[in-house]
Amino acid sequence: MKITKALLPIGLTIAVAISVTLSALIWTNPAQYERNRQRSSNNPTTELNTRPQKDVYLPTQVVHTDATGNQQLLNNRKINLTSEIRTALSNWKLGRISRVRDVSHTDYLNALKQKDSLLLSYASPINVKLFNTVFSSNVSLQNTQFSRIMVPLNGDKHLYLLNDTNQEMYRVTVKSGAAKPLRGILRENLFRIPIHMQWLNGSAMAYMPSSVTVPSYSYLVNHQSTDYFTTRLLNNGEATNVTAKKNKDNTIYSDGTSKQLTVYNKPGVALYEDYSAMQATLTFSQQLKASYQAVKTIGIPMENLRYYGYDGDNNTVTYRSFVEGFPIFNQSDYGAARIQILSQGVRRYNFSLYSLQVPVPNDKKSITLPGTQAVIDQLTAAGYNRKKIGSIQLGYQWAASSVSDKVVDLTPTWYVNYDGTWKTYKQMLKTNG
Repeated sequence: MKITKALLPIGLTIAVAISVTLSALIWTNPAQYERNRQRSSNNPTTELNTRPQKDVYLPTQVVHTDATGNQQLLNNRKINLTSEIRTALSNWKLGRISRVRDVSHTDYLNALKQKDSLLLSYASPINVKLFNTVFSSNVSLQNTQFSRIMVPLNGDKHLYLLNDTNQEMYRVTVKSGAAKPLRGILRENLFRIPIHMQWLNGSAMAYMPSSVTVPSYSYLVNHQSTDYFTTRLLNNGEATNVTAKKNKDNTIYSDGTSKQLTVYNKPGVALYEDYSAMQATLTFSQQLKASYQAVKTIGIPMENLRYYGYDGDNNTVTYRSFVEGFPIFNQSDYGAARIQILSQGVRRYNFSLYSLQVPVPNDKKSITLPGTQAVIDQLTAAGYNRKKIGSIQLGYQWAASSVSDKVVDLTPTWYVNYDGTWKTYKQMLKTNG
């Protein structure tokens, strides 16, 4: 055991060295460089690591309720589980959609706990138009918003779209579709966490009744150069002049007219501001589509990127990186990217300069976390107001590795949305309300 622990840092160092060497070989190859330069010059919004909109807007959580009513949070560490489920559901032919009338709070909770079903959840609402894009469907009432999809596996010829905000339920007719492929997915070697859906301050949440043990990970990270972003966001592939002003904590790049990029030194984040956009009020669908296009324009890697939030008050869409089915919260203060598109013709893009590459060996142990109710009890005992807890989410905390500056450690912990801000429960307990 001691020998194994001693070899892990050596193995990690070797893995980092190989990665850096390969990267150097690729980028110093003149032919490869010329192809990349031409690609950047001719089409600055095209990247090999972009993902289609239907992938970025997949559900972020899968819950299975068996025939006896037991519920489990599911994840597949080898294959993207939600993508597998999407493939199966895309073969279904859907028809008429109608609102279910007179849905009580009990009715709504019962739907979330429907026996023999799958519950696919979003961290923030989408609408039917985007649902059609993700699941290759053609359902009407495209502006209808919802945050959960309940799929019965018992032969019910419907699936249901649920909205926690006002506890609305919509019934969608299934003209044809087999549950057998979905049941096949459930027989895979999945990571399963016992949960039960329970209400918390205006929305439902997957409560974990007992402690849960979750693995830690280490990843190689890529730090994208400032030149890369100034070329994409300020030059637009053209030979325009960009000025740079260095300050103590940041450097401000400008095209001299209406666009500005501020790169903050220590946290490795950037803020892009564009005051030249057309003045227009965007609909919810347009906001989601425009923000996705903005992420593509920035050029941040999208392999692990998922839609995680929409704030209609300030027209902001948030995206987070995901690892093994769980979100990373402190990649920056806002996740991986936050896109704000205002009707005054202003666009602001906050994004991280760092992105995950590949997992590497580590000597970190799995972390055992307390159950959901235990976390709530600890917080209330410390003086926090239970009514201000918006949500509690199992996620990963991003921290620089002590082994190499090219590696980050991802440690599982509970994140609490308290009074509109995400913090770890341990951070909150340290400040004692």
